[in-house]
Amino acid sequence: MYKVKPFYDADVAISTPTNMYKIQNLHQAEKGVSIMDDMGDLDPVAALERRQEVILQRLRGLETVLQGLKDTYKTSAMPPNSSGSKSVKRSTGKPVDLGDGVLDLVISADPDQVPYSIFVMFQLLQEKFRVRGSTHVHSSVTSKCATNLFPSGDGRSDYQIILTLIWKKVPNGPELMVNPSKQSAIQGEVNIVRYIRRLLDSTAEAEDPATMATCDEVLDLVQLRIIDGNNKERDSALRTLNSRLGRTSWLVGDSVSSADIAAWSGINQCKLSADLPGNVKKWFKACDNNIMFQAARRSTPDCVIGQSVDAGNTLILTQVK
Repeated sequence: MYKVKPFYDADVAISTPTNMYKIQNLHQAEKGVSIMDDMGDLDPVAALERRQEVILQRLRGLETVLQGLKDTYKTSAMPPNSSGSKSVKRSTGKPVDLGDGVLDLVISADPDQVPYSIFVMFQLLQEKFRVRGSTHVHSSVTSKCATNLFPSGDGRSDYQIILTLIWKKVPNGPELMVNPSKQSAIQGEVNIVRYIRRLLDSTAEAEDPATMATCDEVLDLVQLRIIDGNNKERDSALRTLNSRLGRTSWLVGDSVSSADIAAWSGINQCKLSADLPGNVKKWFKACDNNIMFQAARRSTPDCVIGQSVDAGNTLILTQVK
């Protein structure tokens, strides 16, 4: 390569500003003695050992400081295990404080694509809240659908949550209207599951973010590649679930989670249960033997094709008795 002349003069004296504060040389030992002091006569190996001793001395000092902080603030020496293994103790969950009012959850769903997960989540809601459910049929549905899917109840004032399921032709999957007066909509079955999960346990994401992130990853896979996917994408998703279930009995952690509920619903919805990989088949059978899933399946009989109930642009509702 060709050479060029230096663009600076090495002999020029550079004056350092005096209006700034000075800091200690980071390459010096704690007592102000340079690490490289008295190393001129040492061979390279001895000099390296000297530097290592100084660094280890600093690390021991930092360890003492951290131990003091740990004792002061009573923190644990090791972070909580969030790997989702069987040793993880899942929180029982602190439900959302709904106050004195009544929370209305209005879900519109296509009877040709039954969101089985909603019926499982309804049972979980009943464990922590006073919940009443009702079913209606929209005029856009041209089949006779069951409307006695939830147990009957008394007036609104006796409940904390009123869940209303409307059989309706919805183009983009189930839709949850959180507050009918404000028209706050949540689109998609797994997003509805996420919302109800947060009602059941408002602290889970803060206490165990790694496990909840894993759960959300499985929920996204169920929605995008099973419920909304084509045959190739569904096969790929089932292989992914099969690999995950080769390590654990359930999709996330050592117990049933919202990921299992949504995946079970998606497989039923897409009629994939006849040809499942080995681990998924074993897991699916365990779901079917679970009392919550059995109750959900009993609550969702297939719709029978019948006469159209369309009446122009009006909304026809069949109230549960």
